[in-house]
Amino acid sequence: MPLPTPVRTTQHTISLGDIDDDAYRVIRRLHQCGFEAFLVGGSVRDLLLGKRPKDFDIVTGARPNDVRRIFRNCRLIGRRFRLAHLLFANGKVLEVATFRAEPFGTEDGEADLITDDNEFGTPESDARRRDFTVNALFYDPQSAEVIDWVGGLKDLEARVLRTIGEPVTRFREDPVRMLRAVKFAARTGFQIDDPGRAAIRSERKQLKKAAVPRLYEEVLRMLWGGAGARSFELMDELGLLEILLPEISAWLSRGDRDPAETLRALLATIDAKFQGRQAVESGVLLSALFWPSFHDLVRDRPGARDPAVARKLAEELIGPAAIRLRMPRKDVGTLLSCLDLQLRIAQAGPKRTARIQVARHQGFPDALDLLALRTEAEGLDEDALAEWESLRDVPRAFGPPDDEGFGGGRRPRGGRRRRR
Repeated sequence: MPLPTPVRTTQHTISLGDIDDDAYRVIRRLHQCGFEAFLVGGSVRDLLLGKRPKDFDIVTGARPNDVRRIFRNCRLIGRRFRLAHLLFANGKVLEVATFRAEPFGTEDGEADLITDDNEFGTPESDARRRDFTVNALFYDPQSAEVIDWVGGLKDLEARVLRTIGEPVTRFREDPVRMLRAVKFAARTGFQIDDPGRAAIRSERKQLKKAAVPRLYEEVLRMLWGGAGARSFELMDELGLLEILLPEISAWLSRGDRDPAETLRALLATIDAKFQGRQAVESGVLLSALFWPSFHDLVRDRPGARDPAVARKLAEELIGPAAIRLRMPRKDVGTLLSCLDLQLRIAQAGPKRTARIQVARHQGFPDALDLLALRTEAEGLDEDALAEWESLRDVPRAFGPPDDEGFGGGRRPRGGRRRRR
């Protein structure tokens, strides 16, 4: 239950040296202009856990137009809830949000999806409006206080992920919170509390009401967030994978140990190799997710060595997911070519001319990234990978695909002019 009064404490491990310099200056400037301002959310949680935050989000009593008036490097975004983004020369973006009000009439379990969140409130209402107690802690650099309205400090110490308020209500207000619960639990090693787990199982079909771009974004964040293996394991355990990616869920439910272990190994390799940095294309990450089921599909399929047959099988596997999640065309293209080229790489043999023909494919560099992940995860031949890596900079082919399905890039502009 939320605490009746806030806990304010200076007994913590956060120091000013841990805080981003620009974030501190923004908070100080807002204070000088007469507005309350705090660090909030994941940055406070991570600092208390001894981790370096990826983002330093700020919450304030200043309205979005006030923030724009104070900071010349401000851009306002968002319809569902107006936010201020402060843009810096080094590419850094700091997010500044105004205190939100609690939605009305949502404590009876009959909450509706929130589509307009532009009601402003107080620090307390903003804290109670957030998703999980450990994400609702405020830090005031001016007083060096951590402020807790909802029992987040106790849950942080117990390593428990708990919703603020009744979990069914919170998940109906915003179904994406179920994915965020999985993501945070995987990254922090916290346990989702029993009421939260039960609510995710009962309300998982609410995901179909969420904005599709947000669902796709959360899937990608799980893949490159540093805890993808645990995230997808939790999604499968709680029934969320069945809603988002039923193709992979059905494949895993067959109980074939080797392919499932390959998927876990690939995701664990991504976690260890990139450690939360998106160092490859999104389509490459997705291809790692789909590769084991695709390989299982074509392994014993007659005629699958034919590139056209393999491509068709890949499209049949990926197509429903691409439509369901509205994957960008670029990501779908990268995903398909990565899967397709894994088979062609395996079939190329030792002849350098055959390898160069594969390397001239437009999607070869991305396919090489997937091959590197597979080599580490599946224990493939590292010398073979090195030979393929030596062809990374081979000039790519342009024009329509040839008889072998290679090329496919657009011809560069120029050439002969059309006669009028």
